[in-house]
Amino acid sequence: MSRIIWPVTYLLSAICVLLLLWGGIETGHRLLNELWNIGHVAAFFVWTLLLGRISWCRKSSIAILVPVLLLLAVILGSVIEGLQWLRGSSFSFTDLFNDLTGAWLALTVIYYYRIESVKSGLLAMFGCGMLLLLLSLRSIAVTIYDEIQMHRSFPVLIDFQSPHQLHRILADAMQLVSAPDNDSLNVLKLDFDTSEYSGFALQHFIANWSQYDYLTLKIYRQQNAPVHINCRINDRQHDLQGYSYQDRFHRQYRLNHGWNFINISLQQVQNAPANRQLDLSQISNLGCFVLRQPINQTIYLHKISLY
Repeated sequence: MSRIIWPVTYLLSAICVLLLLWGGIETGHRLLNELWNIGHVAAFFVWTLLLGRISWCRKSSIAILVPVLLLLAVILGSVIEGLQWLRGSSFSFTDLFNDLTGAWLALTVIYYYRIESVKSGLLAMFGCGMLLLLLSLRSIAVTIYDEIQMHRSFPVLIDFQSPHQLHRILADAMQLVSAPDNDSLNVLKLDFDTSEYSGFALQHFIANWSQYDYLTLKIYRQQNAPVHINCRINDRQHDLQGYSYQDRFHRQYRLNHGWNFINISLQQVQNAPANRQLDLSQISNLGCFVLRQPINQTIYLHKISLY
């Protein structure tokens, strides 16, 4: 059996090297991104198992082997993150944690097959390994849960009934709070600064809006002075053709003190590009922003939905 297992392990090891050096799939679906991150656990599990076959590792006690291989995992993981950073990806401490998780799980397997292994030590390593694995899987579990809830609540795109929905919004300064005029209503407080562009984007949502007529945003404004907010919507074809201003929907809306309802006709969205129709079944971006404000602005976003 080992004649099959170990060649396969070496092959998987080589594949992991190529994939991790490639640098990830950060432009893909968030669930795919999470699965990619969990790949760090698998990669360092395989690599640590292979290191355990080296003669020095076989001769060393587990008390020496554990800190040495964990330190090696940190060094190797940091090198990989550094190489990915040079390629334009971000340096991820979460990936480093996943690297250590994979290495620890492999060390648990190595210790299991050691003659000197004792039941109490094995149980301790196994328990610690399971805890690390649960922590590594937490992010993907939250993502799966939110994806399920997102599909169940559609055509409501977001309503902040769960704090996990915060992962769907991209913004510089945001906080889940109660509405200023209703303590029982969850809203997202968004603070906009005085830079040229300041706003938020809905980054995870169901892309097919073709069966609906309107997009509506429910926003509360506590400040007395009105502010104008820009809303842009584009599809995947727009993303592939250079992000031209004439190839997307872009409108400005006035937000007054109190509750505001922005109703956007999807027919207008469809007809917004100058030389084609925007594909409502392939929406890729919904963003709202203010331009060059003299003072910081705050809005409270309650809901974005289709109808």
